Amino acid sequence: MLLFTPAYSTEKAINWLSRVIHRVGGIVLAAMMFLTAADVFLRYLFNRPISGALELNENMLVILVFFSVAYTAIQKGHVRVEVLITQLSQKAQSVIEIISGFVTFVLSLMITWQAFVLALEKMEQGLTTAVLFIPVFPFIFMVAFGSGLLSLVLLVDLVHSVDQVVRSHWKILEWLIPLLIMILLGAAIFFGFGSLPSKLSPVQAGYVGFIVLLVLLFSGMPIGFVMALIGFAGMTYLTTMESGLGLLGNVPYSTVNTYSFCVIPLFILMGSFAFYTGLSKDLYGTVYKWLGHFPGGLAMATVGACAGFAAISGSSLATAATMGTVALPEMKRYKYDPALATGCIAAGGSIGILIPPSVVLVIYGILTNEPIGDLFIAGFIPGILEALFYLGTIYIICKIDPRRGPRGERVDLRKKLFALKDTWGIIALFVLVVGGLYFGVFTPTEAAGVGAFGVFFLTLARRKLTFKHFGDSLSDTGKTTAMVFVILIGAMLIGYFLTITRIPYELSNWVANLQMNRYVILVIIILIYLFLGCIMDSLSIILLTIPIFFPVVVKLGFDPIWFGIITVRISEMGLITPPIGMNVFIIKGVAGDVPMYTIFRGIVPFLIADACHVALLVAFPQISLFLLKLLG
Repeated sequence: MLLFTPAYSTEKAINWLSRVIHRVGGIVLAAMMFLTAADVFLRYLFNRPISGALELNENMLVILVFFSVAYTAIQKGHVRVEVLITQLSQKAQSVIEIISGFVTFVLSLMITWQAFVLALEKMEQGLTTAVLFIPVFPFIFMVAFGSGLLSLVLLVDLVHSVDQVVRSHWKILEWLIPLLIMILLGAAIFFGFGSLPSKLSPVQAGYVGFIVLLVLLFSGMPIGFVMALIGFAGMTYLTTMESGLGLLGNVPYSTVNTYSFCVIPLFILMGSFAFYTGLSKDLYGTVYKWLGHFPGGLAMATVGACAGFAAISGSSLATAATMGTVALPEMKRYKYDPALATGCIAAGGSIGILIPPSVVLVIYGILTNEPIGDLFIAGFIPGILEALFYLGTIYIICKIDPRRGPRGERVDLRKKLFALKDTWGIIALFVLVVGGLYFGVFTPTEAAGVGAFGVFFLTLARRKLTFKHFGDSLSDTGKTTAMVFVILIGAMLIGYFLTITRIPYELSNWVANLQMNRYVILVIIILIYLFLGCIMDSLSIILLTIPIFFPVVVKLGFDPIWFGIITVRISEMGLITPPIGMNVFIIKGVAGDVPMYTIFRGIVPFLIADACHVALLVAFPQISLFLLKLLG
């Protein structure tokens, strides 16, 4: 039997090229950090800012993202919803995987084609940047190149999926291949020659698109590609094929080539440096000396360290992964209950997207045009309060049953104070980044660049930054950045479709006209977020729902800053709720010998604490807005 296996040398060459350009992207990321920090220092110390720094950062972000998307696909780093597909038979999984892989490959190929066409157009027009007069077309060619390499990686994955079916269920191909051909022909006919016999209205098309979106999400197709496909198909249906293809060519470049989005990789890099150089371990040791002697003291120290690490990370997944590797071995050594040990790390990790700096709050601010500095200040007290709720939960659990969390050693005050020397750098960086951002010293991107450089310099001065640590930090940041921007591009594409359907505006008007208390409507929105949190990651939820719910909330008269905190807080709960629970999967990877059921069992008390915390934030908006009013 002929097996559909790609030539080993071809696959090896694709993987090698993906790794090489991913490393180039990492070098570009380092250049972004140094450039941003240098621009700030030169401006304030010598009044000589670097001319065109903004344009350089925008173009370097394009290189970073599209030089990393293929390698991220190889590492299986693009986010999927696999909760349903994993419950099916192996045969059904194989069929769905082939169909979704085929659709993803075709869509990636179309993006490559349209980016190449756009690059040729800009080259003929001679378009350049406004300050440095850098030609634009080479960077659009990089979009095409990165997307093309991603297409090759997806093709290899597709061939492997087909080969697996050939080996085990070869008769499926008798009808699967004709089905794939029919999908292509049907799409060509539909998009090329008109529409359905009875044309839907824009609003009806929007509802149909949303239903198809949910179906495709559960197919295991990467979330970013699902949103991109619905956006392209919907725009093509409601307008023209040229319009839909034009979006596929323009949106990937225009989305990434945005200065305000440069903040994302720089904040992620800040957390990566802290993880790889052991700052998190120092932080954990300090907090343990202060809290370790309480019932469940190690678990309390873990939550406290999570809150501290969140102040330099901006990512819940990074916080959970970091503290899992640091704290879990210690709690095992002290014979902590596995459910409590893993549950407190998964829950504590979720603090990472509320305590500033927060990548998700940054994206919320960009989507809603709300000041990012205000969002950071508003998230501080709710984040600390969340940590206190978790500490109280641990204390109650261990007071009822001391065997679940034995007390640690008691440390005298002198040693406690001496331990603070290991955390002064983290405190200084937090004050520098958040204070400089709020008081207008830095833009969000400058704050992220200065923060990343600050951690880099701090670890270098303490001789904790090796060349390997530096490279691993750049590599991990590149992968995470590519994952985030694939979802962002998909969200932008589906956003155009939602705009033309007018669903956000229709929904806003409908809700505003309901004869119902506005808090009842808010509870409904919160319940929707809780449901979505069970099946999607927080970033995808924010990007998908904010264009719909934000106009509703504003029309109801709620404070948009406060709603941002509530939205992020509810999304945090999704990180530890079944069946997705991204933080739970992270902890499962760290504690491989602990069953998933045990981890989810350990999460339950913290979910109860979360519900109480959210109810408090909803009932008393002043908790989120107090610092903002205090600072005027």
